[in-house]
Amino acid sequence: MRNALLALIAGSLLCGCLSSEEPAVTREKAAAYNPSGNSSPTISGNPPSAILFGELYEFKPNAADPDGDELTFQITNRPTWASFNASTGRLSGQPTLGNIGTFADIVITVSDGEASRSLAAFSITVRQAAADSSGNSSPTISGNPPPAIMFGESYEFKPNAADPDGDALSFQVTNKPNWASFEPATGRLSGQPTFGNIGAYSGIVITVSDGEATRSLPAFSITVSQTALGNVTLNWTAPLQNTDGTALLDLAGYTIYYGNDSRSYDHEIRIDNPGMTTYVVDFLVPDTYYFAATAFNSQGVESEWSGEAIRTVK
Repeated sequence: MRNALLALIAGSLLCGCLSSEEPAVTREKAAAYNPSGNSSPTISGNPPSAILFGELYEFKPNAADPDGDELTFQITNRPTWASFNASTGRLSGQPTLGNIGTFADIVITVSDGEASRSLAAFSITVRQAAADSSGNSSPTISGNPPPAIMFGESYEFKPNAADPDGDALSFQVTNKPNWASFEPATGRLSGQPTFGNIGAYSGIVITVSDGEATRSLPAFSITVSQTALGNVTLNWTAPLQNTDGTALLDLAGYTIYYGNDSRSYDHEIRIDNPGMTTYVVDFLVPDTYYFAATAFNSQGVESEWSGEAIRTVK
């Protein structure tokens, strides 16, 4: 049992296509309870064993159930700097300088409600900087670049970057769109694509350097659309209790997940504000989108997904 795991976001997730009285889509068990013939789930994967502080760590095991049963996950000895998704088994986080060290005996377990299986215990070592004899600390970089823009509109993104030593920073970009300009002093990527620039520009990477060490954002894409981009407003009710019935006193925020396939989300937005109960997702190319949300507490424990909301942007 995931004692103290946050409850599902109350009232599920609603968007403009759902009225406040209409319940969002909820998950249903894929197979009936079968105590006499249940097949155990399977789980596999190779978690990264080391990371430099300031970088993003992410691991999601591969899990399946022969009976098609719905799966849930739990973790023991979760690193303090990481969050864990009980619906997907995803372990992720960005350790800081204060997290340097080894976090051992981490175990991820999957369950189909009757049987459970676990990955072998593993460790994650957070290092300061690879072979840095001078004592230099690596810079950090983060940010969420807008994934799309309509031609004729202005695009702009500037990452958040810092250096623990206070060193001066410089930036560079690879696979810069031909319609955009880049500022090496700030990392700002901007431009105004024209009709002739319609299409997708992928593999864009922004890197920061302190003169000795470098760090990069994950590669991202920008789609230039010929039709107006849309947005979806999401609303939810904050959870008040943990799953064990105790009062939820340390709610820290929410994560919104969305994508173009049900329960397969390739975008996420982290909201570090427990008082926020509405959010506008912008820069959406016309298509059908599926949304879900989770809540997380100050310890990084994340709830299961809310009910799913569906919206078509035209």
